Amino acid sequence: MEKNHYKIHRDLLDIVRGYSELVFAEEVFYFKHFSVEQSLEHESLVEVDIEKSKKSGIKTKEEILESAKVTGAWSDASEEDLKSKKWVLNKSLTALSKIQDDNQRKIFNKQIENQREDLRLLEAKRTKLLAYSAENLAESKKINRLTEAALFSDSDFGKPVKEEYRLLLSPLLFSRYASLMERNNLLMISFHGGFFDMFATQYRSPIALFDRSFAELTVFQKNLLSVSTSLFNKFKNTTIPDEIMGDPIKIMDYEEKEHKEKTVSHGVDDLRAKTKARGGKLKAEDFLS
Repeated sequence: MEKNHYKIHRDLLDIVRGYSELVFAEEVFYFKHFSVEQSLEHESLVEVDIEKSKKSGIKTKEEILESAKVTGAWSDASEEDLKSKKWVLNKSLTALSKIQDDNQRKIFNKQIENQREDLRLLEAKRTKLLAYSAENLAESKKINRLTEAALFSDSDFGKPVKEEYRLLLSPLLFSRYASLMERNNLLMISFHGGFFDMFATQYRSPIALFDRSFAELTVFQKNLLSVSTSLFNKFKNTTIPDEIMGDPIKIMDYEEKEHKEKTVSHGVDDLRAKTKARGGKLKAEDFLS
């Protein structure tokens, strides 16, 4: 991931202060970050909404897929193909991160784009089938509640945004949400934003950095602490090569040689057992366990 100091410091500022500014039509709106408690409350309501939908006769995802298999719109083979495509793409992305030569990266990246497109088409087919499932309807209600609770016209969070504006601002809100939740971005924020230096002095009680209870932390503050803890433990328990010392993503992904060899040796034995059990055949997910 390319290092952009301005973005890193802006992201850290947003996480520390607990809100982000969203600019739409030259007007500034405010996305108040959800606390851990609020997030859990919203998630708990999803289950309630699913049960209400089921009682009103709306089918669950599992029920819809079973019906689709009967009509031929979906199949067990399609489900296996979806898992396989996800597995192949993840493995390809891991391999790409280790390629240094620019020409090789370009060639390999084209293959990855083809894999992404194949996966996208299959996922789109499945998503279309499940559009009106009890779970999806519950998620839609959750999104409405989240935007209503998070969007304001003032930095004091006293003026909620009107419904028509919420619809327009939703893409900006969830784009910001996704960016601040992304693991690699949080690693860059922690390591290059200066947060990790302070974290190292408070690693025994890192929550003190925000001077809040766990329930009061925003979801982004919680995740920043979690990622920083993982990075700290990596430094503590692993000998990091000099050539990746300045890259927190490569540091987190790095595995020492002895550990890798043990994992591979155990994995081969496991795969042999699975091959025997399956009559000489393996599925993509067998490589993931």
